[in-house]
Amino acid sequence: MSVDSGLFGPTSVTWHLHADPAMWIGGISALHLQALHPLAAMGIVQNSSFEEDPFGRLVSTGSFIVQTTWGTRAEAEQAGARVRAVHARMRIHEPGTGKIHRLDSPGLLLWVHCALTRSNLHAVRRGGLKLTPWQADDYVHEQRRIAALVGLDPTDTPGTAADLDDYLTGMYGALAASEEAMVIHRFLSRPPLHGPHRALRPAWTAASRLGYSIIPPEAQALYQRPGIPAPMATAALRAARSAALLIPQQRRLNFPAPHLSRAIARLGRAGVPSGRQLRSLSRSAAPASPALGADQK
Repeated sequence: MSVDSGLFGPTSVTWHLHADPAMWIGGISALHLQALHPLAAMGIVQNSSFEEDPFGRLVSTGSFIVQTTWGTRAEAEQAGARVRAVHARMRIHEPGTGKIHRLDSPGLLLWVHCALTRSNLHAVRRGGLKLTPWQADDYVHEQRRIAALVGLDPTDTPGTAADLDDYLTGMYGALAASEEAMVIHRFLSRPPLHGPHRALRPAWTAASRLGYSIIPPEAQALYQRPGIPAPMATAALRAARSAALLIPQQRRLNFPAPHLSRAIARLGRAGVPSGRQLRSLSRSAAPASPALGADQK
C-alpha cells in the first residue's frame, strides 16, 4: 500500500525549501511586492480584515503553504477548494471608474502567485540555502501545482526561474505605489499591536523592514522608500536564518499547523526536510505535472 506523500513528497525541492526559516521573511516580502499591483491592493483593502487582525493574513498564507506542502493529497485539495471558494465571493470596486472586478480573475491570481514564488525563492537563496540553477527551476515548476489549486491553468504560469523573472520584469509598467499600496506598506511596517502582542513590535518591525529590503530594486523605487542596503540586508537575513535553525525543527515547523509532523509519521525519516536530502536530489526527481484530482484538471 502506497504512502500518501501529498502534492510534492520528499523527492521535490518544495518539500525541503519550504522548511527553511527564511520563508517567513519571504512571505512578508511577498506582501510588500503584491501590494504594488493596484487592483490587488484594492482587493486586500476592500476584502481583508488585516487592520483588525495583524497576524491573520501572514498566518493564513503560512497555513496554506504548510497544508499544501506536507499535507495529504486530500488536505491539499481541500485547502485549494477553500481558497477558491473565498476568492470567488469577493469583488473589487474600482472607485475611479465604477468597474467591478473579480478577485479570482486569472491576471490577479497570476500576479499573487508569481510574487509569492519569487519572494520565497529569493529569500531562501539570499538567506544562505544553496540551490543549483536546476533546483530553482524545479521549484518554480513545482509551484505550478499550487497555481492549479487556486484556480489557474498551470501551463499559463512560469515554469522556470528565468520565466518568472521575465514575467516580473514585464509587470513593472503596470505596478504603482497606489494609495491602497501605501496603506498596506505602512501597516506592514508598523502594525497596531495591542495587549500582549505589543511585545512583538520590535521583531515584527525588523522582519518587515528586512522583507521590504529584499523586494526588487524596481519595486522599492516605486515606493520611493529605500530599504536596508543590500549587503546589510543579506547579512541580517543570514543571521536571522541561522538563529532560527537553532530552534528544534519539530517545534519550529509545527507552526502554524502540524502537517509536517504528520507527514514524517507517515513517511518516516525520509520525510524529514534537510539540506542534505535537498543536495542529494537528482534533476526533475519530482513529478513534472500538477497531477491533481479530477475536479482540478
